[in-house]
Amino acid sequence: MIRSGFYSLFISLVFLSNTVVLGQELRVKIDDFIFEHDGFEENEAGEITPVNIKEINKKIRFFVEQRYPQIVQYTRNIIWDAYETFLSPYDIYHYHTFIAQVKVNDLERLKYLEVIYNPFTKSVSGDFEWIPEDEEFYLIDEKEEKKENAPDLIALGISNQEQKPRLNDFIVEHQGFLDVMERKNLKDSEIVPINIMEINKAIRAFVNTNFANVEYSRNIIWDSYNSFLSPFDKYHHHKFIAQVKVKDVKRLKYLEVYYNPVSKSVSSDFEWIEEDEEFYRVNESDQE
Repeated sequence: MIRSGFYSLFISLVFLSNTVVLGQELRVKIDDFIFEHDGFEENEAGEITPVNIKEINKKIRFFVEQRYPQIVQYTRNIIWDAYETFLSPYDIYHYHTFIAQVKVNDLERLKYLEVIYNPFTKSVSGDFEWIPEDEEFYLIDEKEEKKENAPDLIALGISNQEQKPRLNDFIVEHQGFLDVMERKNLKDSEIVPINIMEINKAIRAFVNTNFANVEYSRNIIWDSYNSFLSPFDKYHHHKFIAQVKVKDVKRLKYLEVYYNPVSKSVSSDFEWIEEDEEFYRVNESDQE
C-alpha cells in the first residue's frame, strides 16, 4: 500500500511538473511578434497589406454568427483594420483588429462592428453590443471608458505623424529586446530596450527642461513598448516612469513619459497638480 501510494504520488508530481512546464511554454514570445510582422507586405509608398488572412476571416464569420444569432443575418465583408503589440516585464500580447460589415435583421443599411483576433490562441473575440434604440453596435461602457482615459498619442507626437516607421523598424525594435536578453542572459521579467541608456539620458534632459519644479530625476524605469500597424497609420513608442524629486516635497513623485523611436523624442501629458502634490494626466475634458 505504501509503495502504491508513493507511486501514485510520483505520477501526480510528474503530471503536475509537466503541466507547469507546459503552462510556462504557453506564452507569447517576442519571436511571435517578428513572425507576425513578416506576414505583412509593404510597397514603396509605405502602404501595408496583410497576407494569408482567409482562415482568420472564416473564424470571424463563425464568431459573428455565434455571438449575434438573433441580430445579424449575415456578414457581408471583413476588413483588416490594425495589428498591435504590447511588451513589458509583466505582460506580453498582440492582436489584430478587424471590422465586420454585417446585415442586421429588419434593417436595410449595413452595420459595422469591431472584432479582435488573437494570433496566439487563434481565437476571435469582441466587446461590441447591439443597441436597438440607436440601431448601432457600440463598445461596452467599461472598454469605452478605458479608451477615453488613454493618453492622446497624437498630442504626444507619436501617432498620425508625417514621419512614420517602416515595417522593418518594428522588427528591428523587437529584435533589440531579444539581443539584450541573449547578451545579458535576462529573464522575460527583466527585459529592456536595446538603447536604454540613450533613452534615459533623453528623458532626464526632457524632465529637466519641461518641469521647473523638479530638482532631479532619481530613477528612470522602462514600463512598456507598444507598436501599431494599419493601412492608415504606423507608430510605436516606449513608456517610461520617471521617479523625481519635487522642490519642497519630501516624498519622491512619479510621472509618465513617452519615447518615440522614429523621431527619437520624449513627450509627456502629465502635469503637476499643486493642491494634490501629484503628477496627473490632464485630458481636455478635465480642463473644460
